[in-house]
Amino acid sequence: MRSKFFPSNKGTYILILYLKQTSEIKVGKLEKIIFKKGYYAYTGSALGGGGLEARLKHHLRLQDKPHWHIDYFKHHSEIKEIWFIENESRLEHICADVFLKQEKFLPIKKFGASDCKCISHLFYLKSLPSFKVFENEFNINSVHGKKANKWNRNILVKR
Repeated sequence: MRSKFFPSNKGTYILILYLKQTSEIKVGKLEKIIFKKGYYAYTGSALGGGGLEARLKHHLRLQDKPHWHIDYFKHHSEIKEIWFIENESRLEHICADVFLKQEKFLPIKKFGASDCKCISHLFYLKSLPSFKVFENEFNINSVHGKKANKWNRNILVKR
């Protein structure tokens, strides 16, 4: 069954999550982390079988047995938006760099970045991040200055 919201192609994505109250959360093998109330941006890639559709469907469900760091955090937060781009490369590292260059994004050290050299793949900010600002900054910082594919934005409405 195909999702009408996400393509089955490979790509990179950003989850925009909201945490209603400051919480201490145990995240896998990391120590307990105190997360402030506010918004979080998590970046990852979907380069395996099923592409973006499979990975984002995974993220939209709560797991009984969490696999990734973000699976632990999702039990305490709500996904508000999903931004994604279809591509064959690991662009989540560029996304992490874009967030690091913006002062309002604070990295949660080692979160989601145990398999790379990034400081983090999860960033805290007090208010909802701007999709347009991110997209512009990403295009400025993209590989070799080439314009990347277009980013897409899905706003999730709780019913």
